[in-house]
This record gives sequence, C-alpha cells and structure tokens, in this order.
Amino acid sequence: MNRPLAVSVALPLPMRREFSYRVPEAMEPPLPGARVRVPFGERALTGIVTGQAAADDPAALRDILEVLDLEPACTPELLATASRVAQRFFASRGEVLKSALPARLPAAGAVRYRITERGALARCVGADKAILERLSGGESVRVTDLPEPGRQVLLRSLEERGWIRPVVFGRERRRRVELAYAPAKVDAAERARRLPRGRRAAEVLRYFEELGRPATAAEVRGETGAGPAVVRALRDSGLLLRFEQERRDEAVVRATPASGPAVSVVLTAEQAAAEKEVIGAIRGRRYLAALLQGVTGSGKTEVYVRAIAAALDGGRGAVWLVPEIALTPFFARRLTAQFGERAAVLHSGLSERERGDAWERIRGGRARVVIGPRSAAFAPVEDPGLFVVDEEHDASYKQREAPRYDAREVAAIRARATSAVLLFGSATPSLEAYYAARQGRLRLLELTARVGDRALPRVEIVDLRRERARPDEKGVPLFSAPLVDRLRQVFAAGEQAILLQPRRGFAPILLCRDCGFDFRCSHCSVSRTVHDRGRSLVCHYCGERSGRPPRCPECGGALLEEIGAGTERVADRFAALFPGVRHAILDRDTARRRGAAAVLQEMASEEIACLIGTQMVAKGHDFPGVTAVGVLSADTLLNFPDFRSAEKTYQLVAQVSGRSGRGQSPGTVHVQTFHPQHPAIRMAAAHDLHGFAQQELDFRRAFFYPPFSELAAVMVSSPDRGRAERAAAGVGAALKTHAGQLRLSGPAPAPLERLQGRWRFQILLRARDRKEVLAALEEAIPERAPAAVRIDVDVDPQDLM
Repeated sequence: MNRPLAVSVALPLPMRREFSYRVPEAMEPPLPGARVRVPFGERALTGIVTGQAAADDPAALRDILEVLDLEPACTPELLATASRVAQRFFASRGEVLKSALPARLPAAGAVRYRITERGALARCVGADKAILERLSGGESVRVTDLPEPGRQVLLRSLEERGWIRPVVFGRERRRRVELAYAPAKVDAAERARRLPRGRRAAEVLRYFEELGRPATAAEVRGETGAGPAVVRALRDSGLLLRFEQERRDEAVVRATPASGPAVSVVLTAEQAAAEKEVIGAIRGRRYLAALLQGVTGSGKTEVYVRAIAAALDGGRGAVWLVPEIALTPFFARRLTAQFGERAAVLHSGLSERERGDAWERIRGGRARVVIGPRSAAFAPVEDPGLFVVDEEHDASYKQREAPRYDAREVAAIRARATSAVLLFGSATPSLEAYYAARQGRLRLLELTARVGDRALPRVEIVDLRRERARPDEKGVPLFSAPLVDRLRQVFAAGEQAILLQPRRGFAPILLCRDCGFDFRCSHCSVSRTVHDRGRSLVCHYCGERSGRPPRCPECGGALLEEIGAGTERVADRFAALFPGVRHAILDRDTARRRGAAAVLQEMASEEIACLIGTQMVAKGHDFPGVTAVGVLSADTLLNFPDFRSAEKTYQLVAQVSGRSGRGQSPGTVHVQTFHPQHPAIRMAAAHDLHGFAQQELDFRRAFFYPPFSELAAVMVSSPDRGRAERAAAGVGAALKTHAGQLRLSGPAPAPLERLQGRWRFQILLRARDRKEVLAALEEAIPERAPAAVRIDVDVDPQDLM
C-alpha cells in the first residue's frame, strides 16, 4: 500500500464537508480516527482524520501540524456512525465527532512509556533495541522523545509483548482544591451586630442558609450578584469562614458497589417473555428493534439488567441511555454491584479529566457496559450487543444546539450496523415509537401490570374552577382542599409525597399593576422570572439577571405583584401549611447548586417527607415511601404553541403519577387543572395510553404531523430584525423551487421571536419521505449564511419554540 500523501480531516465547523491536508515526509501517517492539529485560516484546529484524500497536487495543500493519537481516538464503527448521523440530521460530521469525543483526551505527545522487567531482560536488535535502550534508565519517557522511524508500530508491538507500558492514565491524580466559604455559628443578636451595611451582605447569608453547604466565591456571585468585597467583608466580620475543599467536579457521586447480598428476583410471565426474546436476539447476533412498553413499576429495569448480563456473557458490550444525569448514580450503583469494573459512567457532570479516563477505559475494553445520558450514545464500546434507551419518550435525548442529533437515532444507527438489540423502554412511549410498534417496525413487548400485582395509583382530577383561591393567588389556587387533606393523612402516617410544579423560581411574571409593565428581558421576547423569594429577576433563556426594583421603571408605580407560582413559592406555601414537615426542591437551580443526586439521596433515605420540583421529579425515580403525588398545575404545557403539547402533558401527568404507590401501601394522585375534560388529562388519569394515542394519532394524521410526515425546522436569525426577515424570505423562496412534494409553513416569526439578542424567523418543512426533506435542505441552505445572519436547521425537532 502506498504511503498516503494527503488525508481528509473533519473539522468542528458548521460546514457539511471535509478538508484535505498534506502529510509531511517526516511525519508518520495518521490512521483514520486519529486526531490531528491542522491550520485553518489564521487558526489551528483539532480535527479527525476520516481517510485518505484524493489530491491532484498534494504540494499545494497545507501541512498537518501535529498528530495527537498513536491509536485512533475514534473506532471505525464510530467514524461510520458519525457520518450517518451527520447525514441524517443535516449536520457537520466534524461537529458530530466533537460532540462524541471528550473535550480533553490526552494527546500522544503527553503519553509516557516505561520499560518493564521483561523488557529490561529482553534481547533484541534494530529499532526495538533503540527504543528499549532509550527507556533503560527506568524513567518514563514521552513518546515524542523516543526514536522516530516506525515508532507507532513498534510501540504497539512492544506493549503487546509486555516489554513496555504506558503510564499516562495510571498515575495518581493530584488532589485539586479550591477556596470555599461557610457561615459561622453565631446567635441572631451577634449576627445582627456584626452584619456589614448594605443589602448584599444579608442576601449572601440568606443564600448560605438556603443552600445548606459551603460555596465558592464564584458560586455566591453567580447566584446573588455579590462581588468579592462583600464576601471578604463577611469573612472579616467573622460571619463567614474560609477553608480549602476538594473541587466539586471531583466530588461527583460515583458508582460504588452496593453492600449486602444480591436479591434474587422472580420475573413475571410478561417480564420472562420479554427477556427471552431480547436475549435470544443478543445470543444470535441478530438485529432487533423493540419497544418495551410497561406501566410504571412493571419491572422494565430488571429486563434491562438481565439483557446487559447476557450481552457481557456473550463477549459483547452494552450501552444504557437515561434521560437525566440525576438518574445515572442510582442505576450506576446497580451496574457496578453486578458487573464491577466492567461498568462505566459517561456524562457531562464528570470533570473533563474523568470523562477522558472513562473513555479510555471503554475504548481499551476494560469497561464493557456504559450508562449515561445523551452523549453516552457515542461510547466506544467494542462489539456492542445491546442499546437500551430508557424513558424513550423524553425530549432531552434530542440535542438543542448544533449538531442537533437525537441519541435515540444514534443508538438505532449503531444497533443496525453492529447487529445488536435496540430496546426502547417507556410507560408512555412517544407517538412515533407507539405508531412504529403498531405498524410492526418495532417489536412490541408489553408489561401490563406492576410487579407484585400492586395496583396503579388512584387518580383524582381536581377542577380548579371550583376551588377557592387566596387573595394573593389572583384566582389561581395553589393547593386545593382535597390535596391538602390527603397530604395531612400522608405525613401523619409517616409516608412521603411528591409535588410537581412545572415552573422553577418564585413566580413566572412580575407585573406593574399601574401600567402593565412585565419586566421583559432586554435580549429575549419573554418576561423574566422572579427568583430568590422575590429578590431578583432572571431570564431563563439568556441568563440576564437583575435585582428586583422597588418601583416600576416605566411609570414609577409601586404596585408590583408576582403573578403565578414556581417551585420556590410552592415550597414557601408548603412550609406554611405543614410546619415542621421536611421538604426539598428539585429543579434546575437546586441541581446546579446542591446536585440532584444529593436531593434524591435525601428522598431515598426518607430524610425528607416531600419532594417539590419540576419535570425532574417525574423521571424514573423509585421511592417506595411515596404514597401521594400532587400535580399542582397540569395545564402549563397545554398552553404551548406546539403540536406535541397534548402528548407532553399526557406523558408528564402519567409519569409523575407513576411515582406513587410503588411500595407496599397504595398510592393516590391529585391532578389540579382548569381543563378537567381535556383528553390528555382525562386519559392520563385513567391510565388509558391506547385511547389517548389513538385520538392524538387521528389529529396528527389530519394535519400531516409526525409520525405521518417527516419534519424539519429552519430558524433564520440576526441581531437586525429586517436582515433576519429578508434572509428567511430568501430561504423560503429557495425551498419553494424544490421540485418535490413539500409542505411549507412560513417564513414567520418564531413563537419566541427574539432570543439572546437575535430576531428569529421560522420555516417548517413537511414531506412523506425524509430523503425529500434532506434534498430540499441541501438545495436551499447555503454553506455560508449572509453577513450577520445565522441559519440553523433542526431535523425532527422536539419543540417548535
């Protein structure tokens, strides 16, 4: 085989093509899948070699600057997967590969080798001898300091013979620390005497009280806006203590083996039938795409774990996807207890170094089963035999920023390519998966009853139109009388409850009663949310934060009212209704400050009696002590301008209802709504998936929405509204010239017309054939957008906001 003179490199750029670079004579040619540093314009970028390039005049090409990998970072299977994913989602292959790989895999130049006892005693000649002599002093030597000719092949051969060993990953990690602060224990009078002047100091102390753990100065500033001077003043006055702590990114909850003997579980007949079919396909190395549709508490997890064991027993690997990082520790502990060092965790909550180490364990074959959220779909598991997608219906499997891939489809692509089993699992599957199972494109495996014949919870729909609201609730009662009565019974019996409030913060809107000013974000077309018990205003889209002003900036009026309720307001009202009952909030804010795993651990150990949260409380949790669930505002998602709003409402109500009554005591659910007759709410209360799905599919068929069409959204944006509108009109005109049978909507202002300072116009494409949608996009979307304009394409969008 001739030495390649040029290679193709996929770069992390929003361009759907690759670039050719020359391999210098003195450089060992990089293998496909290896990372390289290359010049691009005035910059140097890291890309992935995808193969040999056809170049008429290699001398005219720019040279590769550096090869970063001796062994390819990407396996051939992952390279092929990235290519298919890029094509499927109209994305850049380089950006897909960047999403797949950890940000900080060590470069080959950072790898050191050390000679072993066997190598020191070996007799050899030629190139082998040159390398061993360089290592004979016993110290570790960088790869780049070893003799060059044939180095890559020689090192691999010497390592396989046990004569040398790499030491970069095995070295002991230095303990990394950071400065943190915690409140001093002083009585109220002493605290008031020492407290520095200014409201910021008091806000910082309140923040620490609510947080319940130490925090860094950066965290304090991010949450309260208080600068280093305020923190320093509190420390000087003796109200804050400063000390060193281990960096919090290294304090991530890790999978540790569970203590005690394993409990033998007897499968139900339905579980056994599902297990038999899945394991049969794994052992036969046969591609099988299946939907495990099981009611909440029916034992889907047990089927997953047994299928993983079968894959490992057959010498194959497995990938288990979950929708939230918060779900990872619980399942990871189970995998580690059963499979030990063969299990690995991959998610963004790990430090970059931890992710890199986990990636190397998986790529090297030391870990054969991987669990994690969306990005774990790309885990470099050798010879995968099983891909599990738990809670398949969850929209978080779709990445919202470029590259906009769907982890469910990544798993499907890989399963088909490797003759593996693809197992979707959900109590409330997406309508696309439900319809595919009914059409026979997915094998339907059903679990219709809970384990132990436990009854599904009794659901009561509470009509809020008949409930009396408090004066400060402005006609929207937060806790209905039936829910309050039920919660009193639960807490008196020593049981637990979950309350779902879809909005975080204190209140969605701050409104001036004099002029109607609603404190909109200066960069986005949304009102800022009231946070910190009414002390600050935050935009949930761009992060703009400010203190709550005492008067309206428009009219000077002082009648400012918080309208609606978020999790903070619910927690305050809960504390007033049930004094002394321990509770905690679980939403994106608390997950960032405390970590979701810490809150969930408190709930699992029954340290708290009530968990109050957003959609995060509905996702896959198993708390046997929970016997009551309250859905405080079931209408929130129904009001979204999205064809999936009814489906998402049904799924949310059904999923959170399934958290109740999973132990020995029966459960109840109270669903509070102003629309008690809406099909999504009525059928979720009746646990009627098939009835809801059939009615919703009839609606989708009539209006040509998925699963009866292929859908893509084109978003054209610019800081200048006129420029965005003109560019969108140009894209729309180009799409209309496409010869195929497309149905176009727009261009029109997006539901959120302005976001992060950019004006946005949306075009929707629908067709029966996905190839037709992709062909139209290829024709109409320019590689380079007009000046100051961005064009984003989302194939299979999960929301249209």
